[in-house]
Amino acid sequence: MFTKAAQTFRRHARRPVGRTVLIALALILAVAAIFRVVTPFLISTSVVRESIEQSVEQWTGNNATIGGVSTIRFWPHPEVTLTDITIHNDGQGERKILATIKELSASFDLIEAVLGHPVFEDFRLVDPHFFLSRSKDGRLHWVNGGQLVDAMAKATVNGDRQRLDQALDAPIGEVQVRNGIIDIIGWTDGNAARFDAINGVMDWPHLSDTATIRGEAVVRGKKIGLDIRSTQPLLLLDGRSGDFEGTASADIGLAKFDGIASLTPRGYFSGNAELRASDMPAALRWFEIDPRLVDGLQSASVSARLIADRQELRFEELSLGLNDEHATGLLELDTPATGQPRLSGTLAFDHIDLRRLLLALEPTISRDVHALPSLVTDLDLDLRLSSQIASFGGVQLHDIALGLMNVAQQFRLDILDSDLQPGRVTGRISTLKANAGAEDEGQTVAFRAAIRGADFAAIAQQLQLKGALPAAQGSLDISLDVPRPIDQNAWNAAVGTISFQTGPGRLNGIDLSAIRQLAVQKPYFSLSDAATGSIEFDSLKATATIRNGIADLQDTEIAGRNETIMLAGAVPLANSSLALSATISPKDASPPLNFFIGGAWPTPILWPMNVPAPKPGE
Repeated sequence: MFTKAAQTFRRHARRPVGRTVLIALALILAVAAIFRVVTPFLISTSVVRESIEQSVEQWTGNNATIGGVSTIRFWPHPEVTLTDITIHNDGQGERKILATIKELSASFDLIEAVLGHPVFEDFRLVDPHFFLSRSKDGRLHWVNGGQLVDAMAKATVNGDRQRLDQALDAPIGEVQVRNGIIDIIGWTDGNAARFDAINGVMDWPHLSDTATIRGEAVVRGKKIGLDIRSTQPLLLLDGRSGDFEGTASADIGLAKFDGIASLTPRGYFSGNAELRASDMPAALRWFEIDPRLVDGLQSASVSARLIADRQELRFEELSLGLNDEHATGLLELDTPATGQPRLSGTLAFDHIDLRRLLLALEPTISRDVHALPSLVTDLDLDLRLSSQIASFGGVQLHDIALGLMNVAQQFRLDILDSDLQPGRVTGRISTLKANAGAEDEGQTVAFRAAIRGADFAAIAQQLQLKGALPAAQGSLDISLDVPRPIDQNAWNAAVGTISFQTGPGRLNGIDLSAIRQLAVQKPYFSLSDAATGSIEFDSLKATATIRNGIADLQDTEIAGRNETIMLAGAVPLANSSLALSATISPKDASPPLNFFIGGAWPTPILWPMNVPAPKPGE
C-alpha cells in the first residue's frame, strides 16, 4: 500500500516539473524571437557604417569611405553587406587611393552591435582592388600604422610559432575574395606587377594564429594556383623571416617551398625548395626572358635544400634535371648589390651532351651579333662538371671532368680529363685577353685539344665522316686562335697549328693500282673512281700551320709498306676545298708519280703531273 502511494505521489510531482521546463523553453524562444524582431530596430545602419570605418582606421591607420549599407540580415547569422568602399590616405594634403571594394560582407555579434560597438569578422570581398608599394629594400607597404602594424612589430618568435600580447590580438576569421586585383609598384624604379582574377579564401582565426591561403590568380595571362600556410604570418608581414609552406602551380610548372622564408628579396631563407618546368620555353616567355637562352631545353627540374642570406644563395643536396639528363651536387649564387652575380659549385651528371653545351655557350664564346643570347654572358661562373658519359654527336667520352669559368669578361671551358676508350682527351676553349690598351683587347678565342691513343677509325665512324680516312690509333693536337666575333670572316683569319700522327694502320678508300692506271688513261679523274681499295701503312704524320684561315700542310707523310706518299699544299678551314700536291714514291726503283689535288672533300679531283711510261705488260 505504501508502495502504491509513493508511485502516485511521484506521478503527480512530475507534472509541475515538466510544465515548468516547457514554460521556460517557451519563454526563451519567445525572448529570442522578440530579440530577432526588435534587433533590426535597435541597430543603426549609421552605427555599422561608422564602426566599419573606425575598424579600417584602427587596423590600417588609413581612412575609409563607404558608399552605403545595402543589407543587414540577422538569420541564420548576423551579417552586414556594404558597397562602394574606398580606403585612402589623406596625408600631405593629397588623397592616395589604397583600395577600392565593390562589395564587402562581414559577420558580427548581435549583443555588441546592440551596445553600439560591433566587432566584425569573417569577411567576403567582391571586386576588391588593392594598391601596394614596394620600397627599395623590397618590403611591401600598404598600412600606415594601426593595430596590424603594432601586432607585426611586437610579435616575437615562439619556437615554430609566434607570440603576441593578448591586448594586441584580435579576431579575423575567414576572408573570402572574389575577382580581386593587386597592383604592386616599386618606389624606386616604378616597375609594376599585377595579380588579376584573384579568387580564394584566407583562414586566419586570430592575429596570433596560423594563417592559410588557398586560391588562384592570373599573372601576365597565366592562371596560378596558390596554397600557402604560415604559423608566423605576422613575422612575414613585418619583413622578417618566418615559417612558410607554399605551393604555386600552373600548366607550365610548379614551385614549392617548406621552411623559413622572408617576403623581402634579400631576406633569410632556409628550407626545402622544388621547381619544375614542364614547358621551359613557355615558362621563360612568361618570365619575359628570351627562350632562346635555353634553346633545345624543353623541361627542367630543381630540388634542393635552400639556404639564403642577403647576398648568398646556396643549393645543398641539389638534384637537377635537364630534359633527360640528371645531375646532383652543390651550387652557390652570390648576388652582390653591385657587379655581376657569381655562380660556383660542382655538378655530377649521369650524361652530358657536349654539343648542346657548346651551343648554349656559343654566344659567350663567339660574341657574334647574330648568335643566340646566352645565360652566362652577364654571369660570373666557376663550375666543376663531371659525368660518367658525355657525347658529342656519335662520339662518347667516359668519366669526363669539365671546368667552366667566366670571370672578368674572360671565358674558359676546360676538358680536364676524359676517357675515349681507347685513348684520352683534354682540351680548352678560352678567350685570350690582349695587352691592356690594345685595340683588339679580349677579342680572340683559343681552341686547344689533345687526343692521345685514340682509335680514329671508330671516331670517323661515330662522326659519320666520309672519304679516305686512316684506320689507326694515334694522337691529334690542335692549337687554334680565332678572332671574335666568330663568323665566316673570323675563320678566314684563324691562326695556329695542327699535328696528327699514328702508328701502323690502313687508309681506306684509296686503290693505288687503280690510281696508276687512271693516271695513264685520263688527264684528270675523281678519287671516287679509285676508292675500292686501301693502303697499308707503318706510320702517318701530318703537320699544318694555319694562317689567315688556311692550313698549310708541311711534313705530311704516309709511310706505306711498298710506297711513301708525301702531301703539301693549302686547305681553307672555312670550306671543304683542297689545293694540294702529292708524290707517290715506290720503295723499289720505280719513278715517283706526282699529282695536283683540287676540288672539294670527300671527292677531290686528281690531275697527274708526270706520268711515267708504263712498264712492259701494263
